[in-house]
Amino acid sequence: MSPEPVFRRPSARGPLPRRGRVAALALVLAASGLVGLGGCFNVAEGLPPPLDAFYFPTGVLVSPGRTALYVANSDFDLQYSGGTMMALDLVLLREDTGRLRQAILDAAAMPVSNTEAMAGACGAAGVGRNDNTTLYPGPCAPVALAPYLRGGKVMTIGAFASDAVIAVKPDPCKDGRGARLFVPVRGDPSVTYFDITDDREITCEGAALPAASPCGDAICLACGAASEGARCGRDHLVGRDASDSQRELTLPVEPFGIAVDDVGASLVVVHQTEQTASLLVNRWESEPALEHYLTNMPPGPTDVVAFPTPRLIAENRGAIDYTPAFGVSFRSSAEFDVLRYNDDRGSSPARPFITRTAAVRIGATANSTDSRGVAIDASERQACEEACPTGATRGTCLRDCAEDHALGIFMANRNPAALVIGQVEAKFTEREGPSGPEVSGAYEDITFHDAVPLAFGASRVEMGRVIGEDGKPAWRVFAVAFDSSFVFSYDPVARRVDTVIKTGRGPHALAFDTERMRDEAGNVVLDAQGEPVWYSTMYVAHFTDSYVGVVDLDMRNQATFGSMYMTLGKPVPPKESQ
Repeated sequence: MSPEPVFRRPSARGPLPRRGRVAALALVLAASGLVGLGGCFNVAEGLPPPLDAFYFPTGVLVSPGRTALYVANSDFDLQYSGGTMMALDLVLLREDTGRLRQAILDAAAMPVSNTEAMAGACGAAGVGRNDNTTLYPGPCAPVALAPYLRGGKVMTIGAFASDAVIAVKPDPCKDGRGARLFVPVRGDPSVTYFDITDDREITCEGAALPAASPCGDAICLACGAASEGARCGRDHLVGRDASDSQRELTLPVEPFGIAVDDVGASLVVVHQTEQTASLLVNRWESEPALEHYLTNMPPGPTDVVAFPTPRLIAENRGAIDYTPAFGVSFRSSAEFDVLRYNDDRGSSPARPFITRTAAVRIGATANSTDSRGVAIDASERQACEEACPTGATRGTCLRDCAEDHALGIFMANRNPAALVIGQVEAKFTEREGPSGPEVSGAYEDITFHDAVPLAFGASRVEMGRVIGEDGKPAWRVFAVAFDSSFVFSYDPVARRVDTVIKTGRGPHALAFDTERMRDEAGNVVLDAQGEPVWYSTMYVAHFTDSYVGVVDLDMRNQATFGSMYMTLGKPVPPKESQ
C-alpha cells in the first residue's frame, strides 16, 4: 500500500540542497519497498503548497451525501511546506463527467472514423484529444481542476498524509447532525481532523433534516485555519501535543492506515515502524483525543479495517457484551490481528483502551506475507437485516442474519501478488433468561480460505458497486495494483475477476459515487418500467503523476465501462523522473 514512485539518482553536478536530500532519501526508501521517514520530518517552512493542483494524492473520499469529493495531497517529495486537503464540488463534477461520458458513447456509435468522432466528443467537453496515453489513459486531454474548487475549500496540512476516513453521527434525529474527516499525517506526526458538512439525506418524523455545515458553506473544511489555504490549527492535530491527552500521550511516528467504527466513536491508527496501534476517541461535543496505544504487535502493521456491528447488537447496546472490533494487516508477518475497543465507561475517570484479542494465520497462499489493504463486505448480512420485521420476532431474525451471512474479508497480498479471501463469522454466547436462553455476548471468528492472483504491486482494496446489465447496482471488490497500473474488479458472488481496469502510473486510492440519478428538481429518474435509473463512477487518485482518473462502472455503456474516460487535473511526472 505504500507509494513507490520513480527515483532517478541525482546528477554529478553537486550535492542536493537539504530539502532535495530529504526528498531523495524519502523516494529511495519508498522505491526500495522500505517505509518512509515521514515521522522524522516536520517541514513548516518554504514554498506554500499549490492550492489549485493535486500533488502526490494519497486519499480520496466521497462525502456521505455525495456533494463533495475530498482529496488528500501528501507533498511526498517535500517540494513545499506541507500537503493539502481539498474539497471539490462533486455535484458539478458529476454533471460534467456525465456529459463527457455521454458524448463519448454517442461518438462511439457514429458512422464516422473513431478518431474524428472522439475529437468531437472531447471538443464538446472543452478539451482536446489525448496526446499522451502513456501518462494518462482515455480519449481526451486533462480537464482543469479549477472549476470544481470554486465551491470547495483547500487547507494546508503537514507532509506525508497517508489515508483518510469520515465519521458521522449515528443518530442525527436524536443527537443532531455531525461529520468529521480524519487524516493520518506522518510528517507531524498527527491525525489532522476537519469538521465537514453533514450532507446526508435524512428524514426525521416525516420531515427532511437540513444539512449542517460548521462553517456556513455548502462544502466545508473547518480545521482551525486562519483563512482558506492556511495551515490547520494545532488544536486540530490530534496526538501532536501531550497536553491534549488526559494521559499526556503523543502519537507514535509513521501513522499510516486508519479506520473508524460504524458509530463514529473510536478510531484505530496503525504505525508502520513502531509495531504499534493507537486509539483515538471521537467525542462530538469536544475535540477528538488520543487515549491509548498498543505496542508489541508484529512488525509492519499496514492497514486497518473496522468490522460492521451486527444490528442485533446495535439495537441492544448494553444488554449484549460486545466491543467494537478492528482488523490489522502486516507487511512482515503472515497473520491478521483483531483489536477490540473498550470505552471503559464504568471507570471514573474513564480511560478507553484497545486490546489484541486474536492473531489469525493467513495461509491462503504459499507465503502470505506482505499484506496491504483490507476491506469488509457486509452487503448480504445488511440486506437480510433490512428485511427483518418489527415486533416480537425481530430479535430472532436479526440473529439469524448475523449467523447465516458471514462477512466477506478481502486483503491485498504482495508475496505472492494475490487477493486473499476469507470470512468473518458472528458468534454468540448465551445465558439463561426468564423465558429461556438469551444472547449475552458476541465476537467474530475469522478464517482465510482462498486467493485470486493479481498483478505485481497489489496495494489497496475497496468495496464499490457496478451497475449491471440489468440496470441494478451490484457489489464488487476492487483491488489496486500500484506497480502494474491496474485495478481489478472481483465479483464475490461469481467468485471471479470480471474486469481489469487500466490506469495511469501509480494508482493509489479509490472512491465511489454510486446512487440513483435525479433530475434538476431533485426527483429520482425512472426508466420505462418505473425502476430507478442508477449511475456509478469510480475516482482513482494517481500518486505518481498527481491527478485523479474517472472510471465508468456502468456495464451497459460498452464504450466506456471499465475504462478511465476522464482525467481530472493536469498530470505532472515526479521531478526525479523528468
